[in-house]
Amino acid sequence: MSMFSFMKKEPELPPIDPTLVLAEAQECLKEKDFDSALEKFDLLCSLSVQSPLPLLSRATCRLQLKKYEGVLEDCEKVLMFLNSDIDGHEEESCTTVHSLALMRMAKAHKELGNLDSAKSSLMRKNAIEHKLGRNRVDDDGDEAAEDMAEKERQTAEEWKEKGNAEYRKENWTLALEFYKNGLGYDMYNAKLHSNTCMTLIKLRRWSQALKHAEQCIALEPEWVKGYYMKGMILSGESKIEQALVVLRQAAKMEPGNTQIKALLDEVESRVEYVESRLRRRKPAKDKEPEQPEQQKADDSGNDNDNERAVEDVDSDEEYCDDDGCRTPRKIKLKVTRADVINTAMELAAAAVGVAVVWWFVTQRD
Repeated sequence: MSMFSFMKKEPELPPIDPTLVLAEAQECLKEKDFDSALEKFDLLCSLSVQSPLPLLSRATCRLQLKKYEGVLEDCEKVLMFLNSDIDGHEEESCTTVHSLALMRMAKAHKELGNLDSAKSSLMRKNAIEHKLGRNRVDDDGDEAAEDMAEKERQTAEEWKEKGNAEYRKENWTLALEFYKNGLGYDMYNAKLHSNTCMTLIKLRRWSQALKHAEQCIALEPEWVKGYYMKGMILSGESKIEQALVVLRQAAKMEPGNTQIKALLDEVESRVEYVESRLRRRKPAKDKEPEQPEQQKADDSGNDNDNERAVEDVDSDEEYCDDDGCRTPRKIKLKVTRADVINTAMELAAAAVGVAVVWWFVTQRD
């Protein structure tokens, strides 16, 4: 082994490009090479999953490879994401991500012999499509879908009431769990999205709360609460300019809403304060303040190299920076050569005085 072998570094692997992996997986699907496609989707799902589509695609591969338990596992994870439209599956009467996941679950349950679970998944899929007015089933199926949708709405309401009870007790985590259970039965319930959003705001989980606020706005565009919550979230993230736009829109929708007005006033005050601080600090950067005449006289005849700047970091004086945070102000003081000489002479005189006194005392003894 070479004595310098420790200096040799293993070459770093290039970062994984999800777009490239997805393209390779889709190519494998076109060629019906489901084993290779499954490997690609496993790699995608091992990354930080921000979309349900890799999970849904992997469920499709597992269904073809008769790995039915894996299909159910992936589809359950898909149902935890917010629902969205999907193209290319009209032949299965599926126009949303959740509909397609439930269809895959129905097929997996059927192959596993769980006929009741298969029927339940299929009815849930039909209920979603019926609610959106996109279902293509016969009259009997239409009636069954409506019954199923009504049962799911009732179950969602029950979970919402449980969540409300915990919310009033300030048990935010448990309330959030109950609200999410309700959304599992009724993803189009704007009040459930609203309650989930408010709970996430209490937990200061801003990015998740924002998704539910936007979903609330999409479901109920005329309901001002969605805009109010979005403004609150943006303000919490210190995105005050964006918050100002949303809250002004909310104030136009309900001019008499005191909560919106109070939050809008607070955000406007923050914007005005930051702008005023920037205006006050800008001249100080453009032009250095002139020295007083007395200081000029004291500094005359001294070399600039002998001046020292001292920062007083223990000062109690504070100021607000651009982000509105209060931090200690650093005060710069000038120490001249004359100050140093005077201090040294005082110390020398004190030392001589001490020596004379000591000599006098020892002579007496």
